[in-house]
Amino acid sequence: MKKNTLIFCALILLNLAAFGQSVRQDAVDDGFTWFESFAVSENTGVNGAPIAMGWTLKYWVRVIGNYPNNSGLNFVVSKAGKTVFSTRCQTFVYRKTANDADESFMRTAECWQGKSATKETGEFDVRVFTVNGETNQEKLVRTYKIDVRAVNRVPGGQAAGIEPPRYIINRHNEAPVAFIFLRPTGYIPYFDVADRPDRSGENLIEFHFSLSPSEDGIVPPHGEVNCSVDGKPVPMPAPLPYATQAVSKYERFHQEIYQDRLAPKYKAGMPYEEKIRFQMLKTSLPLTWRKTRENRPALENYKGNWECRIGKDSIVWRTIRWKVGANGMPELHPEQRGNVNLGYNTFLVDMEIPAGGSVLDGRLNGASTSLFYGQPWTSVEGKTMASRVPKKGNPFPVPSNQAK
Repeated sequence: MKKNTLIFCALILLNLAAFGQSVRQDAVDDGFTWFESFAVSENTGVNGAPIAMGWTLKYWVRVIGNYPNNSGLNFVVSKAGKTVFSTRCQTFVYRKTANDADESFMRTAECWQGKSATKETGEFDVRVFTVNGETNQEKLVRTYKIDVRAVNRVPGGQAAGIEPPRYIINRHNEAPVAFIFLRPTGYIPYFDVADRPDRSGENLIEFHFSLSPSEDGIVPPHGEVNCSVDGKPVPMPAPLPYATQAVSKYERFHQEIYQDRLAPKYKAGMPYEEKIRFQMLKTSLPLTWRKTRENRPALENYKGNWECRIGKDSIVWRTIRWKVGANGMPELHPEQRGNVNLGYNTFLVDMEIPAGGSVLDGRLNGASTSLFYGQPWTSVEGKTMASRVPKKGNPFPVPSNQAK
């Protein structure tokens, strides 16, 4: 192995050890977790007609640690202490080698079982159990909370009545939550679970945050980034427009369309419709670390308090802040010190949404009461960030006879 590669791996391992991440076991990666409520039916009606069974969950969960082959995850969904349904999921098991800089884990993606369903809505607990592939022993490693809402539908054509509802999980509490992933050369993106992953030849910085988007926010246009450290501008020397360009894409999303025929104008013809959508965005920042990109500012060269504004044409969409310590790496956010877990080289950052929301935002519900599906805010810094979320639009679809 080349000398510079050995040095690179040693630096990463030292950083991980400093954060207490090199030996983590049974740590659920809260940033990776994604749940979707999925309407299901069975063809058990008259002449095989579908009968609505309610909703079940699809699960994307990654647990950091070393696990034997055939290990899995068991998800138990309960309401007011009573089990509603459970789902056993097989997992992909990854084991790091001596030359790898990351951590071992197992994960499942889009796992679901159609026969596990309920028509109840409201607040539920989702308990996550690891299942050891050798002993079949289960261990509770995380309890999440979800708020499931029914989304009204109407039949096609002019038929009277209503269709079975669709369902969506309320993610408004995630609005202030953001993190950056310092992605090493040759490693996959934070949310990648594909068989042919996108691997980079550079050290990249990914910025992840959650939206209930406007039409303009579903796939944002290429944005612009300007950063400062301790109040001094960070030079962006690459050729324009790439010097400051931020490219975004959505990584996870769930969308439903509310329908009704309540208002007189919708009794015939097309029904009233209103879209509701939650999604996770990834924005590639024009920065680097452990300098591998020419003409890109590297974090280790600018130690101190960072502030980056992301937007377009001088209109700010988001402002993020973090501190780069003496080792040239971001410091852990207080919420990561015993409360929430993120993957290796990943750091919760302070994020501020503009007053009244940005052009990207379709729905904002004000102050957040939790993060990562019901984990409590525990730090002064986290609670301050959660308290300053503005309001914009209606948090959920409004019936046509109440719409303005």
